[in-house]
Amino acid sequence: MRYEYTYRNTPGDYWKFRMENYYRNWTAIVSIVFTLSILALAIARWNATNGLGKAILIILLLVFPLFQPLFIYMTSIRDAQSVQVDTTLSFDTTGMEIKVQKHVQRIPWKSFVPDVKGGGMAIGRKSMLVVVPDQVHAYLLPNRVFKSDAEKKELLDFMIDQLKKAGKQ
Repeated sequence: MRYEYTYRNTPGDYWKFRMENYYRNWTAIVSIVFTLSILALAIARWNATNGLGKAILIILLLVFPLFQPLFIYMTSIRDAQSVQVDTTLSFDTTGMEIKVQKHVQRIPWKSFVPDVKGGGMAIGRKSMLVVVPDQVHAYLLPNRVFKSDAEKKELLDFMIDQLKKAGKQ
């Protein structure tokens, strides 16, 4: 069986990936606690605060729910613009193949390297499939490249099966 997808990631793809990573991490708890603390402070001290203090409270209140996602999106725009050509990812029983213009790289399933936490190398997310062959690279396959959710699940199951056969999961 062979699966092949040609695509180019958009700023939205990178943004979703980064936001999902962020909110799967302990830093999300820090953001939520900080935002709720500033909200409680603003409610408790609003009438006792001058105009400058109110402005600072509003700015602090918007740091994580507004400014951080905007900053991440701006970074995602830059990353998407740096990729000028389509990428083709192919998966078969021998491994994964990456084609970018004339450059072709083949990564056998046995060469996949688990992350230091022992995490997966084929990760199904709500908005995409993430393929991580080593601790440096990640390939994002957004849902739009799949004909259906069933195809996405089929590819994920196929990759997990191949990785198990190679002794990697």
